[in-house]
Amino acid sequence: MRFDKDDLLLYAVTDRTWLGPGETLDQAVEAALKGGTTFVQLREKHLDEDAFLEEARQLKILCRQYGVPFVVNDNVEIAMAVDADGVHVGQDDMEAGDVRRKIGPSKILGVSAQTVEQALLAQERGADYLGVGAVFPTGSKDDAENVSHDMLQAICEAVDIPVVAIGGISRNNVHLLAGRGLAGIAVISAIFGQPDIVSAAENLKKSAESMVSSHMIRGAVFDVDGTLLDSSAAWADTGARYLASIGISAEEGLGRRLFEMSLDEGAAYMKERYHLTQSAEEIQAGVVQAVEDFYLYEATLKEGAADFINQLAERGIPMAIASSSKKEYIEAALTRLGIAHCFRHIFTCNEVGIGKHDPKIFYEAAALLGTEPAETWVIEDGLYAMKTAVKAGFPVLGVYDQSSEADWEEIQQTAVLAVRDLSQFDMFWEKAGK
Repeated sequence: MRFDKDDLLLYAVTDRTWLGPGETLDQAVEAALKGGTTFVQLREKHLDEDAFLEEARQLKILCRQYGVPFVVNDNVEIAMAVDADGVHVGQDDMEAGDVRRKIGPSKILGVSAQTVEQALLAQERGADYLGVGAVFPTGSKDDAENVSHDMLQAICEAVDIPVVAIGGISRNNVHLLAGRGLAGIAVISAIFGQPDIVSAAENLKKSAESMVSSHMIRGAVFDVDGTLLDSSAAWADTGARYLASIGISAEEGLGRRLFEMSLDEGAAYMKERYHLTQSAEEIQAGVVQAVEDFYLYEATLKEGAADFINQLAERGIPMAIASSSKKEYIEAALTRLGIAHCFRHIFTCNEVGIGKHDPKIFYEAAALLGTEPAETWVIEDGLYAMKTAVKAGFPVLGVYDQSSEADWEEIQQTAVLAVRDLSQFDMFWEKAGK
């Protein structure tokens, strides 16, 4: 049997030390297959050859019944004797090129690797897939050395064959492997060490599917007002803020009136409505100053924003800003709030030359980050900007803001994920985790 990349999604490696009283290995493996295991490796280090051979025969028949690839760890002779689908070897086992010559071109060859050099050599010598680990601390192999997640990603990017991660993986940490380019996960105790093997495999498969989904994040582009900063209301109150600065109380609903006007129109309206002695130019300057003061001294981050940005930074996700606001205001606010250094660039619609009804600002941000649209998440509160991003191929995280409450239902339908606030990052990592 040959295989494709999807067969590596949930790769089960056997270990008889986890068998319960009276339980046989083939019973445990069949439970794993019932739960959705997509690939099985028989790993035996302490059985004699006759027992190993018989066990391999039984598991090969079982895997054929479920249409799942079956390989033997290390022992090429056993694999050939039972006509297994292939063999998996480590760096200290038979050299990959020798294994390929022995098993022929039609069998599956898996090779363990821990460095880019090992991975490239294995690929050159005939490996069909790589097993990389340990990606988390593990007790299954005493000699297993940890492989950093950055190295894991570097290996995935360096080779053309699929890669599975192994070592210490559980349902609780599999999401941390997302976005590295993996085809799947290889596990031992996370399946065979569980009291209900079927359920354990079912749950792990769901987690693995999420981990390799098409929305993995490699870059993030943030809107500011209403998304990072709790500032939408301040824009609506700008006129009232200016009037208050010259000792005048604004009428109720002034913000709604001014929202539909240009700065020139708004200044003219306030001059006439409040019988102001200031010139239109002075009123405009006062309004602009009120906005600037808000960003300089008052604007606060929305709930969960700081933690969310820190999590992205910890995972090495490059970030940029795409906003309709003035660059100086954004820089002032983000610097005061201690997160300006997290963003590689602040793109503004004025700088780009067109608003967010056109995707140019998102394309330019992704280009600077060095990411493709499909792997660059746009984090927005405005429905029209979300629609622009989605149409251009960007996954969108929709963030609730009071200013867009009327659009919330449609936002939920438009975005890949819509959250009430950015503290709901566990939901995000399920979709795009890294």
